[in-house]
Amino acid sequence: MKIKKDFIKGNKKIKIISNDGKPYPIPESWQPVLSKCDMLVVIPDMHMYIYNSHLDNFKYGADAMIKFLNHLSVLKEEMELEDQTLRIYQLGDLYEQRFPGLHGPNATAIEIRMSHPSYDQIVNSMNLIRTHFLYGNHDFELRHFPGFRFAALEGKVYVEHGFTPDSWKDFSNPNAPLWEVSQFLFLSIREINEFFAHLLVKASVIEKDEHYSWGVASGKEPVYDYPSEKEYIKNYGHCLNYFAERMKKNPENKETKITVIGHTHHPYIKTDVNNGKHIFIDAGAWTSGRSDFVVITNEELAICCYQR
Repeated sequence: MKIKKDFIKGNKKIKIISNDGKPYPIPESWQPVLSKCDMLVVIPDMHMYIYNSHLDNFKYGADAMIKFLNHLSVLKEEMELEDQTLRIYQLGDLYEQRFPGLHGPNATAIEIRMSHPSYDQIVNSMNLIRTHFLYGNHDFELRHFPGFRFAALEGKVYVEHGFTPDSWKDFSNPNAPLWEVSQFLFLSIREINEFFAHLLVKASVIEKDEHYSWGVASGKEPVYDYPSEKEYIKNYGHCLNYFAERMKKNPENKETKITVIGHTHHPYIKTDVNNGKHIFIDAGAWTSGRSDFVVITNEELAICCYQR
């Protein structure tokens, strides 16, 4: 199946941002790379938070997500009529549960989902198209709920949120010894953010939906660029190195050829990992202005974005 012909199908909102706007061909010797589906779509980190909070940087991309899920729903039905299967994954950090909640120290999935009709619609739509959910470090609590898992293997494609390469110094790996302590400090910082932002709204210094917090980009302006390889290696080279070594050892399956992660919010593809034996894909993010996702067929792969 071809990405432009069989997935995009003339939808002008969908653009390929990797490989200079062209799908990357999967080596014929690897094909087929998918075993139980004909097309794989991977949606990265979303970080949905309570809609009326200034800390929520997903809301500006919510309408685009609804339209994208409609595109997937129609495509899934069309493929089923042709006896073909579309499989969809959400890579984790669906919710931002590291921020203050309405009735407790941390926001809950229910609070976030019910904070706006669009958010409830998005989750319902994902369930209707039978999305497979992984959990990340910002919604780590979801590991206790049915339907959420750490990783998945689709034929020769390994899918994971991507926090495992992070050390204790990054404070973003739930398996690190000091993670619980770091999250307490992180929550305290957000509570201070919330307090002072509330005062600024009352004083009419900022608008209610304006972002005013450390490290939280508003997401109001769309971001469709494909960052440079140099920038990725500088900031997230440890992720590439970790998964390159992991694919080399292949603990999950000796036939694994492609790894897809999220976590960094930085889209990136490296097609010559381990001297051309493997491919590494960072799916980017659907938050902070980005609207990235990955498409893989048995013939091609690409990182795309859905424009607002």
